[in-house]
Amino acid sequence: MSTNACFLNRPMCKIWRHYIFHCVSCGKCDLFYKQVGDEVSMNCGLNTNSDIEWKFNDILIFNIKIKSGTKLKGSSHIASKASTDGETFKVPRLETRDSGNYFCRQSGSVKQHTVYVVSVFAKPGSVLVQSSDAELHCDITKNPNKEVQWLRPPNGQIYHEKNQAIHLKSVTSKDAGQWTCQVKDDLKLSVTLTVVAGLQTTAVNVSEGDDTELPCSLPQSVSQRLVGGKWKADHLPKVSFPTLKNTENKGLHWNGKDSEKVNFTTKQLSTNFDVTLKNVQHSDAGRFVCTVGFEGGASLSVETTLRVVAKPSGGQVFTKGKGKTPAFKEILTKDVYGLKLWIWIAVGASSVVLIGLIIVTVLVRQRNKWMKKRVRKLRSTRQPLTAKDYCQCNRAKNEVELGQGVRPLPVPRQERNPRTRTAGPNYTN
Repeated sequence: MSTNACFLNRPMCKIWRHYIFHCVSCGKCDLFYKQVGDEVSMNCGLNTNSDIEWKFNDILIFNIKIKSGTKLKGSSHIASKASTDGETFKVPRLETRDSGNYFCRQSGSVKQHTVYVVSVFAKPGSVLVQSSDAELHCDITKNPNKEVQWLRPPNGQIYHEKNQAIHLKSVTSKDAGQWTCQVKDDLKLSVTLTVVAGLQTTAVNVSEGDDTELPCSLPQSVSQRLVGGKWKADHLPKVSFPTLKNTENKGLHWNGKDSEKVNFTTKQLSTNFDVTLKNVQHSDAGRFVCTVGFEGGASLSVETTLRVVAKPSGGQVFTKGKGKTPAFKEILTKDVYGLKLWIWIAVGASSVVLIGLIIVTVLVRQRNKWMKKRVRKLRSTRQPLTAKDYCQCNRAKNEVELGQGVRPLPVPRQERNPRTRTAGPNYTN
């Protein structure tokens, strides 16, 4: 409780101070050690029939009126994610800033809960360059003096230091693996270190007169910041190679000018530091050294050998390695976005075939529908093959006989009208 608050509310201040003193002296406070991201659950343990007030470091979280069931939120950042049913108070997704004292006040009684949020990490990161320095941290927020037990790889041996932060000098592959910080028997937090021992490269075979890449790369991104690097060939003192630079505007990039002998990318670099040697001659054969420097003074170097062979007659070139015209098999096995090139080709070809089958299926169905529609139209408009005879004189004899008892056909309209009817032979005026 602050000094001003104590001055304004001295009786309450005495209660808080008495309780904190009692908690520290007799050890009856509830103590929690939790990992970042975990959830902590606290019980008030007092009379459940009276109003409850929860505070975090003297800042109001909740004020719960038991009779009305209303819950007033305070100004503490805990209020936005905490929940309570009155008796139980829960804080999920713990952060380091959630470490501190939680107080439950009810009917003039106060119960304290102390929460320490623990985080484990490595500086400058978990992927380290061999011979570089690193720090391992097991930070217990607001309790920096508590000792912890470190267990080191490969089999969890006890590390001699018990500080929350330990320093590793000139790391090697023996330091790679899982480091564990044991805060309590039931709380162990781990961080895994990866030590990059060197750069990657391959020997290069190239035909005379061709261009070729000199390969140099890191197996993966590292935590240390790259600050420089270069290519060097002692047998080619007149050849100018670019140098690596890391600036705020351009990031990591090659610094230099393209020459008749060496070419390089102007894009931002990450883990690949290849350069291209142009118009290779027999005098260029030899050893080439790639060096990369990191912040803190650590560096990695790798050496590759260039072998130049005579170009076969007829202009056909069969090269191995990273020559200008690599073998067809090597092209198919190149990595493209994490997969081999031949896999992408197979997927593309399969997709084309599948799309073609879908199009053919749709066209065939449309054609069948059109044919059926045309057949139905022809059937509906088809004429009978025999003529329809309506004149009685042309009927067959048996049809006339059968029709004797049938009602006669109606007289045409012209014969019924006396004005237009033509006079017959028996007509008398």
